[in-house]
Amino acid sequence: MFNRSEIMKAAWAKWNAHFAARPHLVRKLNRSDFGFYLAQAWREAKAAVMTEAENRADRIAVQIDRLKYQSSRVNIEPRRRQLETELAALAG
Repeated sequence: MFNRSEIMKAAWAKWNAHFAARPHLVRKLNRSDFGFYLAQAWREAKAAVMTEAENRADRIAVQIDRLKYQSSRVNIEPRRRQLETELAALAG
């Protein structure tokens, strides 16, 4: 389904562009840095084959997941309910 070779090439190109924009950095392959670009390339490949509704549902799920990292002073329940309602409307 996915062309893994193209995804790897896209990640490699993103990693190379990072160093092309910053010539003062030492060009050493760091697995965590490359992993970031590889994950980004996978997200872009998955988004390319998903419909707009599926993309929106995926973005809502990510937003819901990120709510748990808000400060304890922030009341996240109204936003969580709003996002879950929108997600349910997309699914149904």
